[in-house]
Amino acid sequence: MANSRFVSHVKWWFFIVPIISVFIMPVIPERSLFEIPDQESGSVVATVGEARADEAVAHTNLLFKRLFVEPGFVRATIDATREDTLSDGGVSDFAHTWVQNFWLLIYRLLYRAIVMKLWLLGTAVFCLAMFVDGSMRRKIKAAAAGMASPLSFHLAGHGILLVFGITFAVLVAPVPVLAQYWVVVAICLGLLLWKASSSYQ
Repeated sequence: MANSRFVSHVKWWFFIVPIISVFIMPVIPERSLFEIPDQESGSVVATVGEARADEAVAHTNLLFKRLFVEPGFVRATIDATREDTLSDGGVSDFAHTWVQNFWLLIYRLLYRAIVMKLWLLGTAVFCLAMFVDGSMRRKIKAAAAGMASPLSFHLAGHGILLVFGITFAVLVAPVPVLAQYWVVVAICLGLLLWKASSSYQ
């Protein structure tokens, strides 16, 4: 399955394309496409509470500062694209816009990853429970001389890859990613794991 055409498509559309998007999307001059929408941050507050939402923002600020500000990456790229360092005004404006949008995109990516982490423990517990329940169902079917479905296992395995791929892709998506999305991801992943474990031969 690892060398199948489906997996190669998943790798391309949900892993390679998001990485490329990080470098291509900042070309768009619309700044609002790279900021955290109010609708998205509001959904986090409504779902996990204001205290945990503020903690996620503080953690994002700290991580962004530690990884990119303190080493001087942000300052160096902004200084390198100032108008007085480039002779062509058009190139200067393009480069400066790209740099600003790029760092906004990276900040939003970190924020979404940290918000996603709030659901990590619950997702892991739910998926483990679904996996164990699916395994028990498979054993019961085997004891009753039932047949497991290789096709169901195959489709569930592909579905799991797809869920992981989409999860990483939305980190850079230029649309609001509501907090409820992570609950849907957890449910889908748990159900697919249940189906895979109950259909495994």
